Amino acid sequence: MSVPTLHTPAPQPSPPTAQGLRFRLKQGPRPSGSVQGGWWPRTTRLANELPGLLAELESRLGRVERVVYDENVWTPTPLRMVVRGHSVILEGSRDEPNTVSVSGRQFGTRVLVVIPPHFEPGRAYTAVMTAADPGDQATPDELLGIDAREAEDRRLALRAQQRWETEGGALRNPRREADEIAVEQPYPAQRKLARIPRPAAAPNGATPSRVAPQKVG
Repeated sequence: MSVPTLHTPAPQPSPPTAQGLRFRLKQGPRPSGSVQGGWWPRTTRLANELPGLLAELESRLGRVERVVYDENVWTPTPLRMVVRGHSVILEGSRDEPNTVSVSGRQFGTRVLVVIPPHFEPGRAYTAVMTAADPGDQATPDELLGIDAREAEDRRLALRAQQRWETEGGALRNPRREADEIAVEQPYPAQRKLARIPRPAAAPNGATPSRVAPQKVG
């Protein structure tokens, strides 16, 4: 089965030029930190935004072979993209929010924090420049001003979404669900008492505890 591939012809005007890229990269062959640069795209259409970024990265680092992106923030994207005459694998992920990772044999892997397009320009500029500082060790959440509570809410929402997709969004088996509900009832002893037969009436007005066992046969 053929893999969908996006071709981006050279004359196409939509990808931004190097001058139009809102992007900074840490200097050095092996930059440290959680991220090695910052990128502020103009839209959430990765197919339009990525060619210009990859062209600039390849001019600095070498051939890019794989891109891993946060699929929660981008519109649907093909599995491959042809850039500068060669194919680049595009892989969606939910494990690294607000980042894009580029990999190639010549340079290894570089992780960029992705600034949302709607970000206030002053904050976006600060985040990009900070991410490109060689001594910066901030995480993507710290660069974007996301606190621990927001990060935890995002994690729980993602977990719920993954659980829903794992179950296929289908209704559960009604009989199985009824059985599970019955098991989880808080008063199982009452169900046991309901199955105990009521004692027979005692003869001659005697209390049930004093009724003598009757002879059989």
